[in-house]
Amino acid sequence: MLAFGKAFNETFGLVATFIGIGVIVNVLIVYIVIQVRGEHQSNEEQRAEHRRRLGS
Repeated sequence: MLAFGKAFNETFGLVATFIGIGVIVNVLIVYIVIQVRGEHQSNEEQRAEHRRRLGS
């Protein structure tokens, strides 16, 4: 019975660790995507402003 408990604890610990790593990686990916989209939008606004100045 003790061996089963130890095996379960180790397995549960590994599962929790890898799920935790997966969550952290996914959060970082979402953060990067949000940053890239914001940067793209900022660049588009700057290009539009530049075009307006050249067109006037």
